[in-house]
Amino acid sequence: MKPFMQKIGIVILIALGLGLLYLGYAYHQFSKVKASQIQKLNEGSQMMVTEVGTIEYAIRGEGYPVLMIHGAGGGYDQGLLLADYLLPENCKIIAISRFGYVNTPLPEDATPDHQAALYKALLDALGIEQVNVVGVSDGGPSALKFSIFYPEYTKSLTMIAAKSQTPPEQTPVQAAVFGTIFEHDFLFWMITEHMSSQLSSVLGVSKAVQAQMTDDEKIMATEFFGSMSPISLRKAGIYNANIQFKSLLPEDYPIWEIKVPTLVVHAEDDTLQPFRYAAYTHEQIKGSQLLSFEMGGHMLFGHREEIIEAADKLFKSVE
Repeated sequence: MKPFMQKIGIVILIALGLGLLYLGYAYHQFSKVKASQIQKLNEGSQMMVTEVGTIEYAIRGEGYPVLMIHGAGGGYDQGLLLADYLLPENCKIIAISRFGYVNTPLPEDATPDHQAALYKALLDALGIEQVNVVGVSDGGPSALKFSIFYPEYTKSLTMIAAKSQTPPEQTPVQAAVFGTIFEHDFLFWMITEHMSSQLSSVLGVSKAVQAQMTDDEKIMATEFFGSMSPISLRKAGIYNANIQFKSLLPEDYPIWEIKVPTLVVHAEDDTLQPFRYAAYTHEQIKGSQLLSFEMGGHMLFGHREEIIEAADKLFKSVE
């Protein structure tokens, strides 16, 4: 029995040793990736200092002017990625980083009202008089506020899987995600590298949707999760949103006042941003168009062409 137990101990030690070697190798790879990501982020954007505050932004393309407002875990880079994926090619994308994301500072009053005012200040500084506003996911509240406060700047509004009501309580799994992997760059990177399917499920893409994803959509998912790293550059914004969006009361968000042409896009099986947000937005904004899908998840997989076509039609209608 003793020799057998000794052999088991040796096997365990070897396994632990190999595990430590792998972690060391993985951390070395992660460190190189993180340095490259930070360099790319800093080189890909500009900073604008206004009387309202400081905001990071990037401009790409020519055509319809679009203010692209990213979701949770994003930044201007996620905005550019989603614009490439979901919007027509002939757009001038003004992608921003919301409060606490990447290089946009987190002020004391980091509210959607203040954020909307900062969007206006950025557009004024750039000499852009009107934009098509596109809010994605957690970009919804400040997109709504901008459209309410500054209708003269707003050509149209598009809400893509976007929040417009008080959210439900986090599930235990989501709470665990917020409390662990969003705290550690290396852990988050490891999960995106080796557990992307599980992360997709937590972030609103069901196993049923994942099973039907095309190769291009799998590449998009990889790029999307990659755009969330380093998560430490997004963490302040994520946690601020949890505070700011805890209660979105109708009296604070009178979205029925929005009169510009509006497109609402959502999948019924989105488990991250419930479909009721879309139904409510569509009901409250008179004359809005609801483009809904039975399946697609939070990433709206399987419906790219339909979304691009609808956005193109909307942007053309307000030129």
